[in-house]
Amino acid sequence: MNLPFPFPLSGEDILRRRARILTALLARDPGFCCVPVESMARFTLDEMLRLYDEQFFCGYLSRAYGKIDVTLSSRLISAAGKFVYARDSARRMARAEIRMSSDFLSRLDKGPFNLNGLTVATPQEAFLVVFEHELCHALETALYGSTGHSERFLSLANGLFGHTATRHSLPTRRAEAAKEGLVPGARVSFSFEGKTLTGVVTYVGKTATVMVPSARGAYRDAAGKRYAKYRVPLPLLTKAAK
Repeated sequence: MNLPFPFPLSGEDILRRRARILTALLARDPGFCCVPVESMARFTLDEMLRLYDEQFFCGYLSRAYGKIDVTLSSRLISAAGKFVYARDSARRMARAEIRMSSDFLSRLDKGPFNLNGLTVATPQEAFLVVFEHELCHALETALYGSTGHSERFLSLANGLFGHTATRHSLPTRRAEAAKEGLVPGARVSFSFEGKTLTGVVTYVGKTATVMVPSARGAYRDAAGKRYAKYRVPLPLLTKAAK
């Protein structure tokens, strides 16, 4: 690959540059230092992007995009990060954003964590490795006009950051709930206003959506049965007998 920055980097060089970035971020944001992480300031997100662009890309991303918004999203629960972009009518980049999951970040506790083929010790390192994955999506889009998890993407991720895979084993809320049998279709019970209600799970996220049979319910199935919908915190649910 003929790229406008050093590529590929040695394993030692990658570790050195990543450690430099992590040290700088920890030094200026007390909330980011905690385990689990208590908070992450907006200026820390901006600085993280600036440092990565400086340390790994020689400023290429800022030249290609002008600006990439880096945000924390509490609604992003099925992925640890996501790169999104839009084009204007001239087929040029109009807006680019890297969304990082605050839900993942706040729930990571003691390592080690395995992700993208790497093993890291702390939540902060795991967060950076997720961010690196999204940076590769931004880079591939800027260089080639599209991105995915192709051999080209993996070559970029490996040469820049040492990633050898595109998957992680970080715990999602759905995976944790599934271990307890709380999956769509499961019958569950919960307390509501002094009563025990029983229904069927239809969605699992931060809370579970449970459809409970109710003569006056606002929802009706194909057979004409009526249901009331409840959003219930996962710890308040128990499996119910069929």
